[in-house]
Amino acid sequence: MNAPPPQSALIKAMMRSFRWTTQLHPRQAWLGVGAGLLLVTLLDWLTGPMMSLTIGYLFVDCFAAWTLRERAGIGVVLFSVAISSAMNGFGYIPAVDQSGLSTTVAIWNTATRAAAAIMIVLMVATLRHSIDSERWRASTDYLTRSLNGGAFRSQIERVARIGRRRGATLLLLYMDLDGFKAVNDRYGHAAGDDVLRCFADEARARMRADDLFARLGGDEFCACLAIEREAAPEQVAESLHARLSDALRATGYAVTCSMGAVVIDAAAGDDTERLIALADEAMLEVKRNGKNAIRIAFDTPVQMRRAA
Repeated sequence: MNAPPPQSALIKAMMRSFRWTTQLHPRQAWLGVGAGLLLVTLLDWLTGPMMSLTIGYLFVDCFAAWTLRERAGIGVVLFSVAISSAMNGFGYIPAVDQSGLSTTVAIWNTATRAAAAIMIVLMVATLRHSIDSERWRASTDYLTRSLNGGAFRSQIERVARIGRRRGATLLLLYMDLDGFKAVNDRYGHAAGDDVLRCFADEARARMRADDLFARLGGDEFCACLAIEREAAPEQVAESLHARLSDALRATGYAVTCSMGAVVIDAAAGDDTERLIALADEAMLEVKRNGKNAIRIAFDTPVQMRRAA
């Protein structure tokens, strides 16, 4: 297949909804579940037992499974079945003669409703898990468990939005490992992979949840951090370079880190390619002037200084 399959207007609308719901914070999801249950329960009470609102309860059940995973979905199913049974009668089925309904049949009816709903929410939760797994594989470098280049570029705007909201400054880092090829040539690719994993593990350990860290390919890495007003971006960059250098020394191989850093206003965070190119140029200046150091740029390539 040379092109993606065509999408109808309905499918496009559903995909937009799915993307929106996958970004919900758990607190927001629980608020949605609670509001949905309250609305459906109120309608169920107002319409009485002769009108079934199973579809409404099932929608809330599926929303819980999609946003909060299977345990929450199953819990909401059991809760909604209990509410419906309490208002409409245990084992009650609309439009069916209930005269002579035995306790065994009532239990069977209620258990069947619950089991059917649980099967549906499990399928919804499985679908969400599969989608998340595919998204993770598509955006992650398998060796280092870091973002890949495409995912890094697509998420810089998100970090910029967070920075603008906090009044923070963005710090974009471009890193290259000096002497890495010699490790591969002399000790083998397994040793080189260990160095890459060690470097990436140390870098991610120094990042916050909203920061980005990616392997662009080979021995080149990038990071994007939102630096709060009270912190100096230069000091953050220098501290991170020192920590990463210590981690590389601990591997026992003669590998160091050349780092280029760009300090920018969060409002300029949308110009992704220019910022990455600027950080790359700063890193190349380090390479040309002895390696194993950090060079910091402030918005334009001409505003550089050698970090102490």
